[in-house]
Amino acid sequence: MKINKTIIICVISVLICIFIGSKILNKQKNIDLDDINVSKYINIVDKASENKVQVNWKYVCSIVSVLNNNNQNKVDDSEIFKISNMFIKENSGKYYINSLESVIKKLNLDKEKTSLVYKYIDDLKHYSLTPNKTSPNTKYMNFINDIKEVAIDNYEKYKVLPSITIAQAILESNWGESRLSSDFNNYFGIKADTNWNGESVFLETNEFYNNTINDKFRKYKNKYDSIRDHGKFLYENKRYKNNGVFSAKTYIPQAIALQNAGYSTIEDSNGKKVYAQYLINLIKQYNLQLIDNEVAVKKK
Repeated sequence: MKINKTIIICVISVLICIFIGSKILNKQKNIDLDDINVSKYINIVDKASENKVQVNWKYVCSIVSVLNNNNQNKVDDSEIFKISNMFIKENSGKYYINSLESVIKKLNLDKEKTSLVYKYIDDLKHYSLTPNKTSPNTKYMNFINDIKEVAIDNYEKYKVLPSITIAQAILESNWGESRLSSDFNNYFGIKADTNWNGESVFLETNEFYNNTINDKFRKYKNKYDSIRDHGKFLYENKRYKNNGVFSAKTYIPQAIALQNAGYSTIEDSNGKKVYAQYLINLIKQYNLQLIDNEVAVKKK
């Protein structure tokens, strides 16, 4: 049986079109992680969020990527800022988070683009400034996830943001590997002052740049008791309230307020206080501000 050459050519053409189309579609359905400037997204989203309510940079990135056909070269800083602000609503001087669904609705995204937003969010699930450290089951994520819920409970009770609590625990305990944390469950370097009635221990500590002293520190039964006491310690000390720790709504002003209140006196070689910046860097690196966003979403 003879087959018409025209038919063969048409079939081949269709197959080629299907192949090319599937390649384009697959590219669109996977966000281009290597092209995303994570630091830029975080910084712009944080600028929009500043002392209002924490916006999720991954939601913003996913929407912006869809609007620009997955081409980050087309993305303008002002567009990131605009989409970030769409997640913030104000009522009687208080700020709340708009849901992802409501922002998508405001943008009039069709069904296909909406599905793509959710796909991109899933692609970004474990992505960060250092994705090798925020992949599942790394020692870093295990540490964070282990204390996450207690940190959230502390926020509900004492208004210390979960991102700040976790970042301080990381910094002060060296991921739970310092002697003070591993042997005595003190994850925040809290000293045994006159208000402390529990057990204590004398250890070496750094107060200023290259200046080591011995001091008396609190001792706890477990890490969770240490976290709970951390919130209580801050809440009951007037200097933290007076320096704006509890009036701060997002992590950057709260980190600065903690430093100003004298939580740590650590300085760099030039005598500049660096505690707040250490906390801010950790929060950005491990996406800890997204936990603050989770809390804000639940509270609305």
